[in-house]
Amino acid sequence: MNNEAAALDAVAPQANRVNRFIAWLAVAAPLAYLLLLSLRPWPGDVVLKTSMCVLLAAFAWRERARLLTLALLCSAAGDVFLGIDGERLFVPGLASFLLTHLLYAAIFVQSSRTSRAPLTGWRKVALVAVPVFAASFASVLFPKLGGLAAPVVLYMIVIVTMAVLSLRLTAWMVPVGALFFVASDSLLALGKFLWTAPWISPAIWITYALAQLLIVFGLSELLRDGAAHVDPSSRRRESA
Repeated sequence: MNNEAAALDAVAPQANRVNRFIAWLAVAAPLAYLLLLSLRPWPGDVVLKTSMCVLLAAFAWRERARLLTLALLCSAAGDVFLGIDGERLFVPGLASFLLTHLLYAAIFVQSSRTSRAPLTGWRKVALVAVPVFAASFASVLFPKLGGLAAPVVLYMIVIVTMAVLSLRLTAWMVPVGALFFVASDSLLALGKFLWTAPWISPAIWITYALAQLLIVFGLSELLRDGAAHVDPSSRRRESA
């Protein structure tokens, strides 16, 4: 056991440097995509769009956060579907992000057992405001949904649940990221079903990138503090 601990101590600095490098790449990728957003479509735009979540998945994997890795790979799949053809592949993209939010919700429930913040201040406001906003937005959106009504409403229920569950985590980045996710998807729905404007696409991307980065780095902070359980098997490995 002592030899294993010494080996881990020896590789930890190098592992941390690699993780930091991956994290910086994950921050740089969405900035690069944002700068080139107005030029779409161009060769490789889907690859660049997807690279943020792929890099974050690599970061999460190295943090031994398996559920988080899976959630990010689902997001990457959603980015691919919507990037290739946002109209024809909208439902597969929606399903991919639905899985992402279900996995995030599971992670938040597990993590809140040891990292539980009181519902005070802005968290209490968000607890009321998010469901009220979602219900109001859904009532405006519903007549425009047609055959997509059922999957879109289901998606809205899941993302609101995910956002509400995030409010109990002590790391502020996680609930703020979840709120950015609600904002991003609301803007996407606004642009797809109601009306569009030149600023909507950049706003969708900015809020989406902030959502993913804040959630992942917030959970990573909890994981380092030993308060997050983003890999249910980690406890079994530690006790073995």
